[in-house]
Amino acid sequence: MVLCALTASCAPVKINTTALVPGRFDQAAQFKKVAVLPFEGPQGAEFASEIEGVLASVNVNDKPYFEVVDRASVDKILAEMKLSMTGLVDPSTAAKVGNIVGARGIYTGAITASTVNDTKYSEKRTRCASEVTKKDSKGNEYQDCERWEDYYVPCVKRTATFAFTPKLIEVETGRVLYSNTLEKRTTSSACVGRKSLADAVEMKRNVQEAVKESFREDVAPHYVTIQISLMDSTSDIDSKEAAKKVKSGLDFAKHNRLDRGCELWIEAKTLSPKSVTILYNLGVCAEVENRLDDAQSLYKEVDRLMTRPDDRVTIALTRISEAIQKRKKLNLQVAQ
Repeated sequence: MVLCALTASCAPVKINTTALVPGRFDQAAQFKKVAVLPFEGPQGAEFASEIEGVLASVNVNDKPYFEVVDRASVDKILAEMKLSMTGLVDPSTAAKVGNIVGARGIYTGAITASTVNDTKYSEKRTRCASEVTKKDSKGNEYQDCERWEDYYVPCVKRTATFAFTPKLIEVETGRVLYSNTLEKRTTSSACVGRKSLADAVEMKRNVQEAVKESFREDVAPHYVTIQISLMDSTSDIDSKEAAKKVKSGLDFAKHNRLDRGCELWIEAKTLSPKSVTILYNLGVCAEVENRLDDAQSLYKEVDRLMTRPDDRVTIALTRISEAIQKRKKLNLQVAQ
């Protein structure tokens, strides 16, 4: 995990850290040399090029994760085989194309929705139908509403939808190893006299980008942001010097210096080795530094020392256990 930001408030300090996690579909993430064929549906060829770009942009450990066969080579083979440049091909044909261009896997699929629709509706509002003059306690006149009435204004709801079904075909066998339906939708509403509708082109682009991000998370390792709360209680610390170091460490953490905070908590541990707060915060340090086994040991020690359940510890134990399992998957994906 890599520390990227901190959020401080009157509540305990919370840190945001990023972690590299495996792609959601193991088999897809393990196929590194791939080619992308045109998709079926509206703008299928153009969107296939964007998916090609998504795959080519994935970097893990500062290295390209996929080796993507260039578009020109794929188009040339499709032309020579007299295949459609704008539609879905069957798995066996896709496998043949893959063999020729030297890919282990072939991505193909279909765009099933690419729309922006406007729907008219009415919104009820209330206005004063008649006013009456009144006097306050000092005799000053003022206008007050005597009768209210409802009225309706015309409105429009704009909905942008984009969906596609990507498939990964194994070249060697022609089997479909991965298939998923990815769909995103966004809306914008506006009534006469109020805000304007969002731009249709921009809305469509936004849902396309969201779908591309979902696809990327399906087939490749990616980063996620995790928020973790630190502990700040010094009630179980007998040493005044240790308590001072804990508070100083939290102050450093609030100012985006968790590294220095961790150093202070290590020093505090020598003075108060059984403090729940110190051990827990050191567990967070280990987790942020990607020392997952150390973090798990520290969180378990905290759990044993506590006399009542603490949500932060329970969440930490679950989170670290899941992170260790994901690390195993991640190592397999990266090693392929």
